[in-house]
Amino acid sequence: MQKLPHRSALTQHNIALHSIVAGASPARLLLRGGRFAHEHHQQQHVASSVSTGVLQAETQGQEAAPVAAAAAAPAASAADDDFGDFKWTEHWYPVHTLESADPARPHAVELLGRQLVLWRDGQGQWQCMEDACPHRLAPLSEGRIEADGTLQCSYHGWRFDSSGRCTEIPQAIDAKAKAVACSSSRSCVTRYPTRTEAGLIWVWPTPGPEAESAAAAQPVSISKAAAAKFAEGGAGTWYRRELPYSWDVLVENLTDPSHLPFSHHNLTPTLKRGKGEAPMPFTPLHIPQGDSAEDVEARPSFTMAHKAPLATFDFPSAMAPGGRVCFTPPLSVNYQYDIAPGIHMQNDLIAVPAGPGRSVAYTFGVSNAAKVHKADIFKALFTKPKMVPLLLFRYSFQNSPRYKSHLQMNKLFDQDSVFLNMQDRQLALRGKASWVQDYYMPAPCDGLVIAGRRWAEKALQLPLRSSKGGAEQPAAAVISLSAEAAAAPRLPQQQLLNRYRQHTQHCVICQKALQELKQKLAAAKTASSLLLAALVGVLAGVVAPGLLQLAAAQAAAGGAAAAAAAAGGGSVGLVVGVVVAGVMGAAAWLATKAAAAAEQEIAQFEYVEFSHADNH
Repeated sequence: MQKLPHRSALTQHNIALHSIVAGASPARLLLRGGRFAHEHHQQQHVASSVSTGVLQAETQGQEAAPVAAAAAAPAASAADDDFGDFKWTEHWYPVHTLESADPARPHAVELLGRQLVLWRDGQGQWQCMEDACPHRLAPLSEGRIEADGTLQCSYHGWRFDSSGRCTEIPQAIDAKAKAVACSSSRSCVTRYPTRTEAGLIWVWPTPGPEAESAAAAQPVSISKAAAAKFAEGGAGTWYRRELPYSWDVLVENLTDPSHLPFSHHNLTPTLKRGKGEAPMPFTPLHIPQGDSAEDVEARPSFTMAHKAPLATFDFPSAMAPGGRVCFTPPLSVNYQYDIAPGIHMQNDLIAVPAGPGRSVAYTFGVSNAAKVHKADIFKALFTKPKMVPLLLFRYSFQNSPRYKSHLQMNKLFDQDSVFLNMQDRQLALRGKASWVQDYYMPAPCDGLVIAGRRWAEKALQLPLRSSKGGAEQPAAAVISLSAEAAAAPRLPQQQLLNRYRQHTQHCVICQKALQELKQKLAAAKTASSLLLAALVGVLAGVVAPGLLQLAAAQAAAGGAAAAAAAAGGGSVGLVVGVVVAGVMGAAAWLATKAAAAAEQEIAQFEYVEFSHADNH
């Protein structure tokens, strides 16, 4: 673990002054060791904690390690934001989830401004390389994975193995010319270290043998609880979404629990605006900082074993009576909620810097709550009626297909995207450092936001090479929105909230569900059309002639006797026809309703218009 030096007294004075300018109390914001306390919220976290957390994961008997609050003292953090030797390119970043990535095709991914291709080779190993064929720079992500496990460029058919070496050039004159060309370093594609762990595919954004060695020695950014859950098998699913705003804005959002009851009103049965009307004090927590076995063991389950957080806070949650949140730079925000005595749910949230004005979010939930059964709900009706809505929600969620949790997360991210995209634009136009003057944060619940924002402000000034090569430049130039881009017209909501482009097309779970729903829609429409046609046939061929025959018989014979005589004969067929027509009409109505329901659910994978003003 990298150790960072403590600040000087002058630096601590500057921090206090910095907090006053930002509109926050230095007494509340100054962290132990000269750090700002940061409050933490998670938009994803809400969906993740509610949807993929207690509702999805069912870890038994998992308890958080003891966390001691610092008595009237500022919070402790793991790393000093003087950074030490932190480097953007010496860290593991997730680029996809194992469960949702299609192994039969290559995937275009973006990381730190680099355009990359992710694919699984013939040995079943995921590989990551530059997304540019050395022939004429065509994107390899538009290629194919061949039967021999090589990646083929679809432009001219060049093939590459798992090391990035070119193995086939169809246009070569002869075998000797091909061998010479394939042996040249100029025909190779740059490959990056890759590993699969805890349900994610991770990439180390520095190539070469030395990078392979350094990467192998570095743990991935996963909490102790999530790591244990995956180690024992049967873990839940990660949710992944590409977002139209920058990494630092995503981190800020994830470290801010106070927005949950407002931005995500009605997302769950217990998440209401009224929950946000109470004060939300943030109490700094001390997390052991050392590398000793004792310190690692003493860290709570929602933190990481290999690295202590920058800042950790205890707070009253809109989702539960109590909660904790921490930020571990550069990617991880973690929450833990007390949903009942001895019962916790937690969320691992990962914010990945993709490119200018683009980021990728990952969410995963784990809980030590037992599975909800029908008997639990029945018992709660008489003992704890206020718990019934949550139990019903959990019961429904744990018995729903996995794609349902992804749809819930889609809604959660939609509810924040308009805010965050426009906030990103404002910061780009004013300058990233403008938050010090332009943010007014008098409440203590912004503590983690301030801590994370200060860390990000310095991190974005560290050098980083762009995907186009050339000289290194500040990371902000590579992964943050530029002022020029921010000045462009607003994105239409259909683009801003495009669930298909941001999630569904990259998720085999949702793709499969969407395909099945489209098949159900087609079947329902066909059934409705056939039933309506048959109904018309019965009405025209049986019911209408029967009615005419009955009317004619009555007119010709007259009187009740004639009607009775008619009823004893042809009216039997009329009655049967009316019954059949009624059944067909009801079936056609049900088929039409089924088609409408399928259309509505299909939209959940693609685009749903949303307005906070209409979210009553």
